[in-house]
Amino acid sequence: MTDISTASPPTAERGRTGPGTAPRRLRLTSPAGWTTIVTTAALLIHTTLTAGVFLDIRYVLAALRTTGASGISPSETFAHRPFFYRWTIHALDSVTGGTDAVREALMRSAGLALCAAAGLLLHHALRRRMPGRDALLVAGLTALTLAFAPVIDYLQPEWFALVLAAVAVAAALGVRDRSRAVALAALPLALAVLMKYSTAGTAAMALLVVFAVDRARGLLLAAATAVGTGALFAFSAWSGSRELQWLRDMPYINAHALGNGPVVLPDLLLRTVYYLGDRTALTPVLALLPGALLLFAATLAARWQRVEAALVTLLLVVLGLAVVVYQGNWFAYHGESLPVVAAALTGLAIGRWYGAHGRPPLCLTVLALLYGVLAPLLAFVRADVDTAALAGLAWAAALLAGAADLLRARADRPGAEADLPGAAADLPGAKAEAPGARGRRVPVALPVLALVACLAATVWPTSGVRIIEGNIVTTNAELTEQARSAEAAARQVDAELPPGAPVLYLTFGQQAYYIGRPTACRYPFPTFFNVPRQLTEVPSLESTRENVRCITQEHPAAYAVYQPSWLSLGVIDPRIAADIRRTYACPAPRGRQLVVCRARR
Repeated sequence: MTDISTASPPTAERGRTGPGTAPRRLRLTSPAGWTTIVTTAALLIHTTLTAGVFLDIRYVLAALRTTGASGISPSETFAHRPFFYRWTIHALDSVTGGTDAVREALMRSAGLALCAAAGLLLHHALRRRMPGRDALLVAGLTALTLAFAPVIDYLQPEWFALVLAAVAVAAALGVRDRSRAVALAALPLALAVLMKYSTAGTAAMALLVVFAVDRARGLLLAAATAVGTGALFAFSAWSGSRELQWLRDMPYINAHALGNGPVVLPDLLLRTVYYLGDRTALTPVLALLPGALLLFAATLAARWQRVEAALVTLLLVVLGLAVVVYQGNWFAYHGESLPVVAAALTGLAIGRWYGAHGRPPLCLTVLALLYGVLAPLLAFVRADVDTAALAGLAWAAALLAGAADLLRARADRPGAEADLPGAAADLPGAKAEAPGARGRRVPVALPVLALVACLAATVWPTSGVRIIEGNIVTTNAELTEQARSAEAAARQVDAELPPGAPVLYLTFGQQAYYIGRPTACRYPFPTFFNVPRQLTEVPSLESTRENVRCITQEHPAAYAVYQPSWLSLGVIDPRIAADIRRTYACPAPRGRQLVVCRARR
């Protein structure tokens, strides 16, 4: 790992494929280059116009819009997300306009611009430390993985944390002056931590990458990030009167977080294995990780470098999984960092393989294309899929594909040492062109196109969005249909309310997103109500008492919108249910998603 990244390549070698070989650039004017560009652009446009945003994002948007209409700042609005994330989403939302569909497409477009900016900065930084082709592949695939993130990941705090982490790595490694590099990188990395607090794991992954490349910069950046995070958190606590309270209260409403119950290690390990299977089915590029690591390690000159590459990759995966395990909800977007690691390492492996052998690793490339084709077809077997077993097979296939590429390389040069790890031809300064490259030149754009197909497995209507223990719960098409149903229910409610009348929401955020009526409660959706009665400490929290005061105040909102499927009065704390019944008269749902309740005056 360090042989290609701790020092800038000589000027004459920048942009070359590897020592002594002819340049292998992603030539944009070649047929393969144009095909890759047009295909990628078409797929990105398709997902931008059709995917929308996930219901969690609509929850936050609804919270900010409905309270903002009553004059409440994002600093003072509870949206189950920290201060800096609320302001980030508010900033994106404020530059959009039009219908909900148009605004969501514009927000996704802004997200693509952020991906492109992060990719360009990362490419500029990596060009100082590795050949231009390798830098382009690593940076480009990192940006594309974020751009093609499934709708459940896109614009989530974890997604923004990865974008910020990529910018931080670019600043830390791309600026020549060490002090300036650390100062520039500390701000985006501190913001990455504060996107959700649990995203500290993403920041730790970025620090590990910097440390693996440059020990001194990594240590200095860790110290600067700690100081910056503390300063920014203090600012958020000062700017938002409830920030510390929410940080203290929110863990009580997550019954599944690590430490909130006894830890049964076998069950935890089994659930982690199933999560990896679900995440691999969602983003199949993750399955390429073992093969990519094998091929990358095979191009390194010394055994200690190969050991270091394996350890760093393992630590990155462990950090990515630790965030998921700690939160205990096993939501797909908690592991968004894992496919980014896999894609970046695959890009690096392909670049290094071109440098060593003058061609792509054919078996791994074909496998990437195959995974991209097969992943959207899993919806046709749905609950019959054991994703843990399937992912194990997929990971094993990637390892075998990498081994097959190694054997093919050896077969092309029987008896030569240059195809073995640590061979002289892989060392800086080697002059001989990789045998087998002449007469069989394969454009770099073709393996990139296969990887784009693999990354784009997330965009098709049958692609899974929510996959839980092997069961494809929701596909892209079904998620869109659910949004249409919520929008239709909201229109029905809106027709029953007087024009412009504010309401109290007893609903989840996606329903309020389509209703759009203002609310005077800083807790627009009473999340602290919606917990099982077994969580006995929740009713005593200050945040819960504030939720109750929104209902029991002297002059509550004249109307409440109630969603029985989300807030069952028979499940929540009986005292809170009694307060709601005393304040509002709600008709029987009779099969409706939402009902309009009137205040008892």
